[in-house]
Amino acid sequence: MGFVGLFGVSLLPLRAFLALRRNAFLWHASVLGNISLILVAVSAIAAVAIGIPQIAGVFRCLTEMHCGANRASGWLFLAIFGVCYLAFELLSTVVLRVARKIDSVAT
Repeated sequence: MGFVGLFGVSLLPLRAFLALRRNAFLWHASVLGNISLILVAVSAIAAVAIGIPQIAGVFRCLTEMHCGANRASGWLFLAIFGVCYLAFELLSTVVLRVARKIDSVAT
């Protein structure tokens, strides 16, 4: 999970932007489309808000002498951020897929 968090640091903003941009047509499609895009945006903001202390912990591990209780503290911070990133990916994928499917059925 630490490696997922390591890559998620740069992928989270990029994936959130691309998910919202690719599905911007849902905003005009229906109320469900509006709700799904708002939910994806809120989940991205929540993942970043939860991840900021974790990334700050990694930064402290890289710049200070004392990192945590043991050597794995930095990886633990990254693993927690990795869980946040995977939760965002899962939520955005499911919500947008359901919204697109319901929108295509409605039209």
